[in-house]
Amino acid sequence: MTNRQIVTLGIVILCILVILPFTVAAQGQREGRGGGGGGAPPVNLQILPKDWTRQQVVQVMQGFNMALGVGCNHCHIEMAGAPPNEKGVIPIDAAPDDKQTKKTARVMMRMVAQINDTFGNQIGKPASEVVRVQCVTCHRGSAIPKTQ
Repeated sequence: MTNRQIVTLGIVILCILVILPFTVAAQGQREGRGGGGGGAPPVNLQILPKDWTRQQVVQVMQGFNMALGVGCNHCHIEMAGAPPNEKGVIPIDAAPDDKQTKKTARVMMRMVAQINDTFGNQIGKPASEVVRVQCVTCHRGSAIPKTQ
């Protein structure tokens, strides 16, 4: 990725974080899904910055959950042999790339960054006047993007 694409991706992610209600992160902590500063640092980050904390990554993932109307296990595998928590949810192992949905998500993150990086130039508007594309722009709460 070029520096410009990385900056654009960062802006997209920042927009996602600003739009999401701050209560989503707090709700995730109350439900035992993480979001706090504790826990192991994230591994296998290929699109998101590698120096991000677990909390930063979890906040973005919660944005994906809301935009697509899915749970974490849509893209991540459940830990083998792990008992469910008090809410009946089996913990996930976020690092493996076993699921096609995770691979697709990475492609779509690159696509969104590319659109946001080039759209303003293509229509002759400065970046400050262009509405940025996000996952929710097309997905609108559905795992499959809505076309109508």
